[in-house]
Amino acid sequence: MSADGELHLRQILLPEIGAAGQDLIARGTAAVGGAGLASEIATRYARTAGFGAVAPGAVDVDAWAPESVCVHAAPRAVVAGARAALAEIRAALGRDRYAPRTDGVLTDGEERPS
Repeated sequence: MSADGELHLRQILLPEIGAAGQDLIARGTAAVGGAGLASEIATRYARTAGFGAVAPGAVDVDAWAPESVCVHAAPRAVVAGARAALAEIRAALGRDRYAPRTDGVLTDGEERPS
């Protein structure tokens, strides 16, 4: 197994990702790069997930981590960055992104945990 395969073994073993999904991620580009803590976190998560490239892209902290989730700036940025990176992973796998919403409902109708 290659070094990349070993690095992403946990993801490859997940039925919802698998080797084919990891290949899609590796060939994909995550549009989360930019200035600020949220983009730094999103970029780190995207690179760790195995994206082949990271391109400039906005991470909307207010949308991905509304104050109802967390009121302090640094933790909000971390949550927003992580959620933005997850959305990029879902998109690379051909799944719908969870669009950021502030009303407590994800775009697929699933309720956010309280």
